[in-house]
Amino acid sequence: MDSRLPKPSGIKRPTTLTKNILPMDRIKTATLGFGSKTASVSMCGMDILPPLARDLTNLPNSFRRERAGSPDIHRSSVTTGANRTKLRRSRSACDIRDIRAMKRPDISIAPIPAKTMRLVNSGVSNNAPASSFGTNSTVSKPPRIGNVVASSTAAVKKQLTRNPIVTKVGSSTSLRSGTANTATTTVRKGTSSTATSISTTGAGKTINKRIPPYDYKARFNDLSEKHQVLKAKYEEKCEQMSSLEGLPEQLEESQDQLFKTKEELKTVNIERDCLNQQVKSLNLKIDSLSAALVKTKEELTKLTENYKIVKEAHDIFHNEVQDLRAQTSYLTDENNILKEDLTACKEQLFRANMERKELHNTIMDLRGNIRVFCRVRPPLDFEQDKMLCGWNYLDESTVEIQSFDNRNKCVAHTFSFDHVFHPNSKQEDIFEMVSPLIQSALDGYNICIFAYGQTGSGKTFTMDGIPTNVGVIPRTVDLLFDSIKNYKRLGWEYEIRVTFLEIYNEVLYDLLSNEQKDMEIRMAKHNKNDIYVSNITQESVTSASRLRELMSMAKMNRATASTAGNERSSRSHAVTKIELIGTHAEKNETSLGTINLVDLAGSESPKTSTRMNETKNINRSLSELTNVILALLQKQDHIPYRNSKLTHLLMPSLGGNSKTLMFINVAPFLDCFVESVKSLRFAASVNSCKMAKAKRNRFLNTSSNNSL
Repeated sequence: MDSRLPKPSGIKRPTTLTKNILPMDRIKTATLGFGSKTASVSMCGMDILPPLARDLTNLPNSFRRERAGSPDIHRSSVTTGANRTKLRRSRSACDIRDIRAMKRPDISIAPIPAKTMRLVNSGVSNNAPASSFGTNSTVSKPPRIGNVVASSTAAVKKQLTRNPIVTKVGSSTSLRSGTANTATTTVRKGTSSTATSISTTGAGKTINKRIPPYDYKARFNDLSEKHQVLKAKYEEKCEQMSSLEGLPEQLEESQDQLFKTKEELKTVNIERDCLNQQVKSLNLKIDSLSAALVKTKEELTKLTENYKIVKEAHDIFHNEVQDLRAQTSYLTDENNILKEDLTACKEQLFRANMERKELHNTIMDLRGNIRVFCRVRPPLDFEQDKMLCGWNYLDESTVEIQSFDNRNKCVAHTFSFDHVFHPNSKQEDIFEMVSPLIQSALDGYNICIFAYGQTGSGKTFTMDGIPTNVGVIPRTVDLLFDSIKNYKRLGWEYEIRVTFLEIYNEVLYDLLSNEQKDMEIRMAKHNKNDIYVSNITQESVTSASRLRELMSMAKMNRATASTAGNERSSRSHAVTKIELIGTHAEKNETSLGTINLVDLAGSESPKTSTRMNETKNINRSLSELTNVILALLQKQDHIPYRNSKLTHLLMPSLGGNSKTLMFINVAPFLDCFVESVKSLRFAASVNSCKMAKAKRNRFLNTSSNNSL
């Protein structure tokens, strides 16, 4: 049996092309070559193409059959015969594998027939194996009915006009050229070296060699390949049919989706109408806002101008701020350094102040805890006619008093004190000697200052003074508050409490209250050497003016009367007590100092006085004060402090923990010679009395200080 099948040859996968080439395009391309017989052209991605001798000899019949089986619109035989080339039905396996659907424009003008649909499904199925036609190129959809079909000639021309591509596989060389005069020679190697098929094109004649009939092996291999290709296509069609079985369900789902979409469309239309109404209202708003926008733009223009002005000022201020920040940083560093120095200075100052207090107290101890100052008052204007005693001031601490007796013999008495003030001494000079004691009170010591002397000797003037020439007590007030201001810089805070007491006929009276009270002198619980007066009014003061007001009130309530020695003499003992409570928060320290300022009553002879009882009580108090001083001088075991209210009240100042200053005031007149000598002798006795050293009242800030 004479077979037309070529011998089996090695089938190789073609290279990837950008466009599918049909078998008839390959045939036409092969028939267009003229000239060289040595060139080898690779068509449709194959290295070696098998000869199709019979197809080349029966081209008209092949064209006719292809036109009858093609889904394309039939054209004239001349145009179709010139532009398309089909293979005959008995093709080789290589040709069948290379068949692909032609790529045509996708236009949906008319419905697709079932026959065309099958071709489309076979071309676009994703499940078809890529090796069915031996190429990996993309499959194009066939043209639909009613579309203008591009002729295969255009496809052929498009491939013929490409640049030549040369591909080397093994020892074979494939050359593809776009020129029509190129001679094409295709050599296919099969399993047998003698079974070859040579196709030579020249002058429109083609010579084909078929597979020899005796080569059953080649024919069997060729049929096996065809069987595998057809089997793959059959499986592909089965898969396409299985995929089409789900189309009814998809149709129902699509109809349901269409119904839902229609409902949604109605809703959307309603919403659209609502939105149109909103658009109209918004348009009205836009018009109003446009008018407002015009005004706003005008305002914006003005604000922009203002902003530029402010921006310029801001830039200037910003530069200044930067400079100030730099200065601030520098000053902050300097401040930190100064703070450290200040802390060190404060510590040094505190230590120096403590050392100063100790040295000051040492000096005061060396001077004596009981100091006596003698003051001789000058005669007043209306006393210029009176006879004066002879006064000789030997030095600052010694005074001599002279007088003549009945025999006209000069009698002289010399007395020595801590300091003697002559009649020309000023109040400032006297207070200058008193101020160190006030400083000791701020340091936490108890101070007592009292004036002793006969009536009219100048005790009240020395202690109180007059508005134009104040005495010791007002000057003490000014010094206290000035010192407190200075002590604040050292970290000390002071609280001042004052009481004003009067002893009249051995009865205690509160000078800050007009009420009748039962007042007694009692011992302090925490210190047996300290005493206090019960039911007395105590005022806390924060300014010197307030303290002066209280002193004026107490002075008005004090008992005074006219005596033989003075028109207005104090008939009672007045005691002003000032408590100074100082606290230092950083050092956790508290100090308590007191100042007792005593203005004793004037004494006169009971023989010439019309107020015998007052004079007796006054002289008794002064006499008991003398007895206490003598007992201290003689160092007796029992000191009669409680024999009178005055000595009982002055007990801490006379024999306890206190620094005491006594003013002995004397009159310069001759008729006061006897009383002056008595006062000077008493003062000399007091000056010779030695007391124990005073101790500073210093506490830690604990709960025990609440009793202060």
